[in-house]
Amino acid sequence: MSESSSPIALVVVPVTPFAQNCSVIACTATSRAAVVDPGGDLDAIDAVLNEHAFTLEKVLVTHGHLDHCGQAAEFAERHAVLIEGPHHEDAFWIDQLPGQGARYGFPPLRAFVPSRWLDDGDVVTVGSLSFEVFHCPGHTPGHLVFFQREARIA
Repeated sequence: MSESSSPIALVVVPVTPFAQNCSVIACTATSRAAVVDPGGDLDAIDAVLNEHAFTLEKVLVTHGHLDHCGQAAEFAERHAVLIEGPHHEDAFWIDQLPGQGARYGFPPLRAFVPSRWLDDGDVVTVGSLSFEVFHCPGHTPGHLVFFQREARIA
């Protein structure tokens, strides 16, 4: 986890057989958290939330690849929170999640529509923190980056 003097706590949780980096980010002032890219291994993500006594506020998704968002819908439902992101250009990836999951041997994956598609210039909040949203197509057409300027964390 990041230093305690920082306004943000960050815990990286490798998830899925692809070992992609899911991030638990939390506001140290409020202990409110977001999980970025819960592609799988939801119990491991929950263990981090519980260990640090973080209260989950939302799920953030950077892009529509199965290892990043394959279990976002299940995780959001489990915690009764909303999903924000990715950019709408990745809707076609999200729509393909069930077939892609089966093809790669993942547990059943569900397509979803986020509560909020994000665009370049949007801002998302976690506790008292604000994250600038940058649309960075390339890896996927709808790929996003979340940047917390004060802590200089993307």
